[in-house]
Amino acid sequence: MKRRSLLAAVAVALPLSVFSASLAAQPTTKSVAGTYSAVSVPAFGDKPYGQMILLPDGRYSIIVRRAKLAPVASGVRNKGTDAENKLLVDGSISHFGKYTIDDAGKSITFHVEQSSFPNWDGKPQKRALKVSGDTLTYTVTTPSDGGKPADVVWKRVK
Repeated sequence: MKRRSLLAAVAVALPLSVFSASLAAQPTTKSVAGTYSAVSVPAFGDKPYGQMILLPDGRYSIIVRRAKLAPVASGVRNKGTDAENKLLVDGSISHFGKYTIDDAGKSITFHVEQSSFPNWDGKPQKRALKVSGDTLTYTVTTPSDGGKPADVVWKRVK
């Protein structure tokens, strides 16, 4: 009789432990919180510079730029030529606001408060999400540069 009870307990406990382990593996706002460096952002070329900060309270900021941007010849940020300004706009983006982890950890939504691309101001940006160890990847389906959908890869800073 004891053996049957033990087998019944195992039969119930095993699926529950597998289920709870899979829940623990799903990304949450708290589990993804941290500071990340850009690994791959196709819109900004090879080896882009960038930082993403995800706070456990759901606030975020993202800054990304091309690895190579020429200095403004005048040395004054708001005195660039039309060509210099175009390169700067084409070569960088930033935005901040709140983020949520949705769809049982399968997507991240950036609730953009302000962006250097004002078309995103006040608009949510939902992206498919994958987290593996210290690597966070999301898919931008409608990039601000009008390009093709692309995966953006970030590595947690230790």
